[in-house]
Amino acid sequence: MSAETREPVLNGTSERAQTYSSPAIRARRSRILEETRKAIAEEGIAALSMNEVGKRAGVAKRTLYNAFQTRERMIAIAIQEYFDEFVKRISYTNPVGTLMHNVERMVTVVNRNRQIRNYIRAIMALYFSPEADTDIWQAMHSMATRSNLEWTRMLQLKRQLQPWADAERLADDVVRLEYATINAWAQGRIGDDEIVPHLLQSYLTFVAGATRGAARREIEDLLREVMEHGAKRLIASKFKVEPPADAPAEAPADQDHA
Repeated sequence: MSAETREPVLNGTSERAQTYSSPAIRARRSRILEETRKAIAEEGIAALSMNEVGKRAGVAKRTLYNAFQTRERMIAIAIQEYFDEFVKRISYTNPVGTLMHNVERMVTVVNRNRQIRNYIRAIMALYFSPEADTDIWQAMHSMATRSNLEWTRMLQLKRQLQPWADAERLADDVVRLEYATINAWAQGRIGDDEIVPHLLQSYLTFVAGATRGAARREIEDLLREVMEHGAKRLIASKFKVEPPADAPAEAPADQDHA
């Protein structure tokens, strides 16, 4: 039986997942998503049309609708799959469900973001837009929530969250903080050399107020190390944060870094 690729079901919809078993169809699908990401980086999401993506990918507009049903779902899948593929290729030093695993992911992703500023600027603008489509917003939010939620649920099981902290709500709020900081960088309000230490210190300060016991002590130790020796030394000593050598082939185009 041939391998199959199924579309993620976004936002809890009951819509039947599309199934692709032909290598040619899978290649066409990858080409469509790659051109979608490039169009986002070059033109922004508001200007992106099915006609434009169809022309770039060499397929009919009807083919796009048959494959993805809506423009918004196509954009959501393009964003989500690029992120998921990149994160899968990170060589983590620390296990899933730990603070250090989250920090590794965050720092590695931010280092990658510095190479694709136009793309990040476009998707952050959409995330914070009051008119953002639900599927697109949910895809962007959930892809960053998963790693945080594994950690916060573990803290809840170990009774290392403060009584006022809820695991799901904390994971949601941490992502909002991450994205707000990344958006400020994308808009030029935080410098390239400052984004990693700024985000790391903000993240640790935020979660310190929601934790107790061993979790709180671990966070405070990291914050002290950042304050005394700087984020670069902490990262170099504890993490392997270089982007994977075999980064996804569908990396978005970015005119800032041509």
